[in-house]
Amino acid sequence: MAQETSRSTVQLITDAMNEFATLFQTEIHLVRVELSEKASRLAGGGTMIAAGAIAAIVALILLLQDAVKWLVVAGLPEEWGLLLVGVLVGILGAFLLMKGISDAKTTNLLPKRTMHQVRADIATVKEHVT
Repeated sequence: MAQETSRSTVQLITDAMNEFATLFQTEIHLVRVELSEKASRLAGGGTMIAAGAIAAIVALILLLQDAVKWLVVAGLPEEWGLLLVGVLVGILGAFLLMKGISDAKTTNLLPKRTMHQVRADIATVKEHVT
């Protein structure tokens, strides 16, 4: 009788460990899916950003050329107009680059939902084991 009880206890522990392994594999799969989903969204957004940036650059070049022409019409030599517009655009570009780098550094791509769920699962397993 004692031998049957120890066998069933060993079997229960083995089953619990198998269930934990399955649960852990499922959670790892969820991490992969969530990371893949975020990467896909990021890639799609990156494509749109690139297309928009190309259009914006072309428009900006045309507008800057027009600004230089207006400065020439206002009586400023073309060389000074080019310099003035170039310096202003350079300052604006440096500001935008610093802001973009700062924003990119604060972006977190970790799968928060899945990590929270894995922690909860581990806590549940620890609670049942001890």
